[in-house]
Amino acid sequence: MLRLLHISDIHCSEAKLENVLNKEKFDILVLSGDLQCYDLLELLKDVKEKIVAVTGNMDDISLARKLKEWGVLIEGILIKKNGIKIAGVSGLDPITSINELESKYKNELYNLDVLVSHHPPKGVVDKTFLGIRAGLNELREFIEKYDPKLHLCGHIHEARGKELLGKTIVVNPGPLQKGYYAIIEINNEIKVELKKL
Repeated sequence: MLRLLHISDIHCSEAKLENVLNKEKFDILVLSGDLQCYDLLELLKDVKEKIVAVTGNMDDISLARKLKEWGVLIEGILIKKNGIKIAGVSGLDPITSINELESKYKNELYNLDVLVSHHPPKGVVDKTFLGIRAGLNELREFIEKYDPKLHLCGHIHEARGKELLGKTIVVNPGPLQKGYYAIIEINNEIKVELKKL
């Protein structure tokens, strides 16, 4: 069994990040963007070999550069980690990431285990307080085309939840800034648990 800790939208909440890292055991730490503060990297450096990450729309280039230097930034690339195939889409430039994935890995994308992005796909875990669906059409089209088993995203703080898009399980854990995160266990099936500190 593989255990993923999925965190999104930390927004500089150092104490909450430290708390969840101490509380949960995991094989892979999935960061789906909006860390926002470079200082958080100090807390993450001891587990960096377990991290896969994408940027969020609030992250700056220096943070992205450091994640890339660590070898954990997976934007526009597909990797194999702990026996599963994971691809990433940038929160700063999602369309470029999607185009890079399609041009570099077209055949491999059809049996993708996990897609990580900051933004959700249009119509799934993307409803704002105003009732607006704020996900990306391009991500929805990508998921409908390649049918990954799991899509981990964030961005819309109030759209915490788990929904299906075709056969793909889409998870928005909610913002860690408010104490929300998710544990995903991958075995013969995928089990998602939305948790709160």
